Amino acid sequence: MKRFFTLLLILIISFSFAKPAIAKQDIEAKVIKLENKISKKFSKTFCNSTGFGISNEGALKFSLGETNSEFVKNPLIEKVDIEKIKNQIMVDIADTCYYFELDNDDLVGLSLGKAH
Repeated sequence: MKRFFTLLLILIISFSFAKPAIAKQDIEAKVIKLENKISKKFSKTFCNSTGFGISNEGALKFSLGETNSEFVKNPLIEKVDIEKIKNQIMVDIADTCYYFELDNDDLVGLSLGKAH
């Protein structure tokens, strides 16, 4: 009986101090997925808007508004790297609609609820 309680105590102590490493990796993976989703959404909206004949400036404003409103309430939005997203948008737009005149500074309105 004494052995049983000793073993039980050892098991409880062993498992009570374990750190959840998988949870942190899971959150990081979700943040990366969210960053990619934001970039793809913006690029698709921008390319579609210019394709419909909207001016580049109008397409930029529309894409910024649509992207901000869609993702601002996501609970992981505070963990995303805005600069990383902006750089990915530049690549995605060049690949998707072959538009190369957009500059990183043009994306200043992409705040996703964060201060610029």
